[in-house]
Amino acid sequence: MEKRYVIIGAGNGGQSLAGDMILRGLKLSAIYDINPVPVKDIKKIGGIKMSGPIVEGFAPVAFATDSLGEAMSAGNVFLVTIVSNFHPALAKQMAPFIKPEHTILLIPGNSGSSILFRRALEVAGVKEFPLIGESGSMPYATRLIGPAHAGIKARKAVLPIAALPAKRNEELFNIIKPVIPEIIQERDSLSVGMNNVNPKGHVPSYLFNLGKVEAPTENDKDFHAWGTKSTIKIEELYDKERMSVMNILGLHPVSGDETSKMFYKGVHYVPLPQEKGISANAAQVPDRFIDEDVPLNMTLISDIGKKFNVPTPGTDLLIDIANIIRERDFRKDGTKLSNLGFEDKSVEEIQKYIMG
Repeated sequence: MEKRYVIIGAGNGGQSLAGDMILRGLKLSAIYDINPVPVKDIKKIGGIKMSGPIVEGFAPVAFATDSLGEAMSAGNVFLVTIVSNFHPALAKQMAPFIKPEHTILLIPGNSGSSILFRRALEVAGVKEFPLIGESGSMPYATRLIGPAHAGIKARKAVLPIAALPAKRNEELFNIIKPVIPEIIQERDSLSVGMNNVNPKGHVPSYLFNLGKVEAPTENDKDFHAWGTKSTIKIEELYDKERMSVMNILGLHPVSGDETSKMFYKGVHYVPLPQEKGISANAAQVPDRFIDEDVPLNMTLISDIGKKFNVPTPGTDLLIDIANIIRERDFRKDGTKLSNLGFEDKSVEEIQKYIMG
């Protein structure tokens, strides 16, 4: 069967992937977003402008739509680049159009993303499931620098992906490799999501630099330069706790430092300047640095630690501070063993589910 690729999500990741695919000579059947604004921007100029050291040029887009039904009918491989908080809601919306021969890749996944997506499809009435998988990050370090204008500052050297269940890893790899040549096979999808490096890199520096977050200046736009001896100590504590709970479940933990070196070979890349009209917050520290990374990753680390008696004081501290700052209960709202259907399962049962 011919693979027809559709991008679900026309934000910075989706537009960057679309532009990169097209300028490498690949066919993109459609790009979709529930928000009509980026769709209109793409239609207005007939495509996506690409800038930066990685991809330069204009990528003509044949079909951009804010109709999910139209997007689903256009393809059979769906590259989902929306914020992970909305994966379950998207699964419910996609459910009426799902076919077992479809492939869905969540780019990126967070802790348990593929499991949550599959469970949402099941609740919505899907009986025969498509091939579902996730990646460990976006293929790029990128941002939108203007309407229908993506700026990629760096490309990942490698990008781990895995399927749910893992016995379909090779099938997923062969479908995605033409689109994202940098992919490598990881052991399983839960390891992919729980190895997401963003919580380590985002949350401590955000929470312990609130003065900069709330009153940004021209000198503070490079978030990745905010790390101090103390914030790095907290980052390393969280990373150690994350790997400890992954080991308890028999997963494949990779340290945040190792992941960063694997992605970018230890090189720090400066973000591309944005056009006027892009908010300073979006240029520096978007809300998702807390609202995505804490509930979609840290709450599961804490929950697994409690169930299996693995101390997670650093993780718990970061969740508590985030709760105060956001005035909400991330533990209540975030991913837990119960969301994944694992609250009463043994390690052996969890392994059987994710491996297949």
